[in-house]
Amino acid sequence: MAQEKEPQTAEEFFNRGVERAKKAQLDAAVEDYNKAIQLNPNDARPYFKRGAVKAMKADFDGALADYSKAISLDPSNPNAFYSRGLAYVAKGDGEHALADFDAAVSLNPKEAAVYTSRAGLRFKKGDFAGAVADYDKFLAIKPNVAEMYSRRGDARAEMGDYEEAIADYSKALELSPNNTNAYNRRGLAYAKKGEADAAIADYGKAIEIFQGFADAYANRGLAELGKGLDDAAEQDFKKAVELNAELKSMIETESNKILQKRKAQQKP
Repeated sequence: MAQEKEPQTAEEFFNRGVERAKKAQLDAAVEDYNKAIQLNPNDARPYFKRGAVKAMKADFDGALADYSKAISLDPSNPNAFYSRGLAYVAKGDGEHALADFDAAVSLNPKEAAVYTSRAGLRFKKGDFAGAVADYDKFLAIKPNVAEMYSRRGDARAEMGDYEEAIADYSKALELSPNNTNAYNRRGLAYAKKGEADAAIADYGKAIEIFQGFADAYANRGLAELGKGLDDAAEQDFKKAVELNAELKSMIETESNKILQKRKAQQKP
C-alpha cells in the first residue's frame, strides 16, 4: 500500500487535522492544526478546530484562547461563539457564556442547540421566563423533543404556572411514554395545585416504570400523608430512604409541615 503523502500546504494540514480529529487521533490533529496555523496564521478555521480538540481534552483555557482567536479573525461564525460559550459554561463563567450564546443566536437564529444551552443558564440564574422563551424557540425549530417540553415544564412550575407545566409534562409523556422524570415532575405540579390523587397516580406510574426511583417514593409518601394515608406514607418513606438515605432530612422537614397543618386544621 502506498504511503500517505505528507501535507505541504496549510489547507492540506488543516484537512488532515480534521480527519484525524474524526478518528479521535486528538494529539495528531493538534499537530496538524499547529502546522496549518504556522503556514497561514490568518485562517480562523484551524484555531476553531484546535479549540474544539482542546475542549474535548478538557483544556478549557486553551480552548477559550483558540476560540477567541478564531472569533477575532472571523467574527461572523456563530459556531465559534457557541463553542466558546460552552467552554465558559465548563469553567463556571455563566455571564461570559450568556454573552456568547446571545451573539451566536444573533448570527444564526435557527440553531436550536444554542437556545437550550442559553435556557439552562437562564434557569440556573432564576430567569425562568427567559428560559421558557428559549425553550419556545427551540421547540419552534424542533417540536418533537420530549426532554425540552419537560425542561420548559420545570421552568413554568418554578414560576407557579402549574397548569402550563402539566401541559408540558403531558406532551413530554406523549412523545416519551416511559419518561419517569416527567411523571414525577407532573406529580409535583399536581400536588402544588392541590390535586393529590392525580399526583399520587403519577408518582405511582413513575415507580411502576422504575422501581428504584427514590424521589417518587418520597413524593408519593408526602401526598399520601397530606390525605391522611399515614400507613401508606410510612411505607413509601421507608422505601425512599432505603434507596437514598439523603432524602431522610427532606422527608422529615416536609412531613412536619404537613402534620403541623393538619394539627392546626383540627383545632376547634
